[in-house]
Amino acid sequence: MNRPAATQALCRLKKQQLLSRVKRGVWVNKLIENHNPFEIVPFLRSPWPSYVSLHSALADHGLIEEIPHVIYAVTSASPKNYQTDMGEFHIHHLPKHLMWGYEIKQMGQGSFPMADPEKAFLDMVYLALVPRSPIELVQKRGRKWRLNLQKLSEYARKFNFPPLITYLTKNNLFR
Repeated sequence: MNRPAATQALCRLKKQQLLSRVKRGVWVNKLIENHNPFEIVPFLRSPWPSYVSLHSALADHGLIEEIPHVIYAVTSASPKNYQTDMGEFHIHHLPKHLMWGYEIKQMGQGSFPMADPEKAFLDMVYLALVPRSPIELVQKRGRKWRLNLQKLSEYARKFNFPPLITYLTKNNLFR
């Protein structure tokens, strides 16, 4: 099938509400029920890597009570926001050397990359400390973060970002 015919076929399927367009070249099959919106994160900034992190990962891991209305992810590509039928996505930039600390999470029939709790927390703190970043720190209102402090400290050293170590030390999160 040539490109114009494929585009026309996709548009017809969208009109029949069988497909949903996420972005150019990325479509979601609406016949499959219970799509997790996290599943499309790796495709939003493709070919650059990206994974669910920040507030979304912290909520998924049960570390914050507030469930964000936006899906937060990080990428080594430039930042971008997407508004889709599956939700609103805010993709933030991290330098390529910080694209680690995530695993592929299976959920139902789908899977997606998600930061582990300590990495999601450090991604959030790092981006909150970077000038001109729209990310704000989540306040725990007097309660402690349930994080593996050994792992958190090990990860923080890998960031090699002194303001991050200072923040963690000040908040008794660095060992």
